[in-house]
Order: sequence, then C-alpha cells, then structure tokens
Amino acid sequence: MFFWEGQEILSLLQWILRAGVISLWLLLIVKVMGQRLIGRLNLFDFIIAITIGSVAAGPLSDSQSGLIGPILTMTFLGVFHVLTAYLALKNSKIRRVVQDEPIVLIQNGRLIREKMYKARFNLDDVLFALREKNMHNLHDVEFAILESNGQLSVIPKSQIRPLQPRDLGIPTSYEGMATVLIEDGNIIQDNLKRKNLDENWLIAELEKQDIHNPNDVMVAMLDTLGRLYVSKKNEEYIDSSSL
Repeated sequence: MFFWEGQEILSLLQWILRAGVISLWLLLIVKVMGQRLIGRLNLFDFIIAITIGSVAAGPLSDSQSGLIGPILTMTFLGVFHVLTAYLALKNSKIRRVVQDEPIVLIQNGRLIREKMYKARFNLDDVLFALREKNMHNLHDVEFAILESNGQLSVIPKSQIRPLQPRDLGIPTSYEGMATVLIEDGNIIQDNLKRKNLDENWLIAELEKQDIHNPNDVMVAMLDTLGRLYVSKKNEEYIDSSSL
C-alpha cells in the first residue's frame, strides 16, 4: 500500500490552497468588473481578461511564487477596468479610445470596401457572418454593422422580414416576463412579495395541481396573465424513440 510522506501531503495542500485563494479572488474581481466583461468582450476587455488570466496562472505554476504580488496586480487591473469603463460611460472620447466604434460593412445590399479594409474583413468573413444570421443574399441586407465586440449585427430589408402582428394591424396584449416563485423546492419569498402574493396562496395553487409539498417542485413560474406553470422533480421521462 502506498503512503504519502508528510512533506508530500504539505506540498499537495499548498497547491490546493493556492488554487482556492486565486480562484476565489479571481471570482470576486470578475464579479466587481461586472457581466459586461463576459457578455460583450471588446478589445479593451480582452486585454484586461488575458492579462488577469496570465497573472493568476503564475502562482498556480510556480510553488516559489508568492501570492501577495499577483493578488495586488489582479486587484489593480480590476479597479482599473471598472474605473475606465465608468469614465467611458461618461465621456465619448475616452469610449472611442478603449473600444472601437461600430463599422457599417453593408448598406442597402452593397458592400462598403473602405470600411471592410478598415475592419480587416474580407469577403469570406462577411459572407460567413451573414450565413450565421441565416442571410444568404447580400441583396436582402439593409445594414450589416460590425460591433465593437467583433460580432456582426444584420438588419434585413423590410420586404423579407418575418411577418408581425403589427404589419396586419392585429393588436396584441402585453406578455412581460414570467416570475420564478419556486426554484429547486425553495420558495422565493422576495418574488412572492413583489407580486403581492403570499405562501398560502402558492400552496393553494399547488394543491390544485395535486402537489402537496413545494419540495417536490423543480420550478414554478407565474406569467403576467396569472397562470402558474409547475414542473415537478419526479416527473417521468418518456423516451420518444420508444413511441
């Protein structure tokens, strides 16, 4: 039987501790920096992200490297990113420095050659991006705009847009967004209060669907029309291949 020596156990615990400290601190910094860093990664966000990642990797690859230096560096980068994002929000000139402005590559079905050169986009890049948007003909494109995060936004011509109720003059009612009242058996009291409801009402509604314990519910959602959708944890899965 293999037994680890005391020194090897201490070394293993050291690596685990390093990984835990760096991961938790990195999580804290990213949460402070906000969802913008993850949701729409522009050039400045990309530089900050890879720099923080490189700094965080140092203590995880070298046992002789200290933790204080990398932690301070990551903290500075996080604060610098938040401060710069705030200044860019207030000042358009700073915003143009830290992130590129949108570039129109197609207008009224025609490619704009100068803008493509500026964005380093060739014809294959444009056609590939259009196919991703289910656009297969340049003539059907009103505008194609290269956003600051590198994504191509496509606005089709009005003649080929999907038919909508307003095109036919059909009025529609407001739908809004459903509210989660139970998640994995836990009643979300804040959402109940926001809807001016209480737990007794929720229990009564569950009883109507033959559910006697909220712990049996995976999710319960209330839409804006007052309809309660419930999915139970123990609902049987039906294999469609056997039908």
